[in-house]
Amino acid sequence: MVDKVRINWEYTGKRDFANGTCAYYEEKFLGYLGGLFIPVILIAMNISNRMQWNYFQLIIAVFLAFDLGGGMISNSLNSGKRFYHSPSKESEGKLGKFLKNKLLFATIHIHPFIVGIIFNNFDWKYGLQWYLIFIISVLIVYISPLYLKRPLSMFMVLIALLINSFFILPIVGFEWFIPVLFLKIIYGHMVREEPYRKV
Repeated sequence: MVDKVRINWEYTGKRDFANGTCAYYEEKFLGYLGGLFIPVILIAMNISNRMQWNYFQLIIAVFLAFDLGGGMISNSLNSGKRFYHSPSKESEGKLGKFLKNKLLFATIHIHPFIVGIIFNNFDWKYGLQWYLIFIISVLIVYISPLYLKRPLSMFMVLIALLINSFFILPIVGFEWFIPVLFLKIIYGHMVREEPYRKV
């Protein structure tokens, strides 16, 4: 039996760049919950001395975790898909136009450089390697036809997981970082999917 669905690309209301304008309350809840999950774990690990981060490092780590964890969930919301895969509206201004540009939005995710430099003794090589892999993955999904974007994005995530596990080993405390970055952008932001409404 096939569930009843209501696909709807229209939205109005106060602009919401985080979860997508016109998100249901439960969608917003999931988005913000995703943003809080990793930071809570990182703070707990720092308090228990499993990581020896100073306050500056902890603030940066929490910011990155909130951005990526929340973004991973928010980019998969129906409201997020509806918002980011529809044309920019005049009320959304230049910021809305910028954020809806898939390539520009991806390129500002210089997170690998931040992690390598701040948490691994100025290791710019780590950042450069991962940023290049990330941008190549973005371009592959971007230029692919719509019917291949979803499986190709998951293939890029799979490759990233393997590289993260066996070749460019994660920095302590950031074992989660590459998988979440790739799920947020490569799958979440780059792939257009049907946005459902409540039936």
